[in-house]
Amino acid sequence: MTKEPGRSRDDLDADDVEQALTRLAWNDPSVAEDPAAALSQLGVDVPAGLRLDVRIQRPDTLYLVIPPAYSDDGEHEGVVNQMDLWRSGDQFVWIMPQDAKVALLQMREQYRDHVAKERP
Repeated sequence: MTKEPGRSRDDLDADDVEQALTRLAWNDPSVAEDPAAALSQLGVDVPAGLRLDVRIQRPDTLYLVIPPAYSDDGEHEGVVNQMDLWRSGDQFVWIMPQDAKVALLQMREQYRDHVAKERP
């Protein structure tokens, strides 16, 4: 994730869960250690069984994500052939199995509802 030249941390629009999580991580990098707790602060519940891996990008690092050959639990022995590279706005890229996309959409909706309730 890169910031546009001349933008500050306060310029992020917190109407999107991705930007709100980014703002938290920029102020407290430990957010990457427990992203579910950080999302909980934003009014978002991570669905059971869904793990999040948040990385704070470094400018000198190339990230390569290798999809798994088998599921973690060993029940489904087959190649995972459905990964989705999904761009969100100008700054965020999600790499996820197809099923996780539904969970992400639900978490985004939870966040929007949470923000709407807090606004006067």
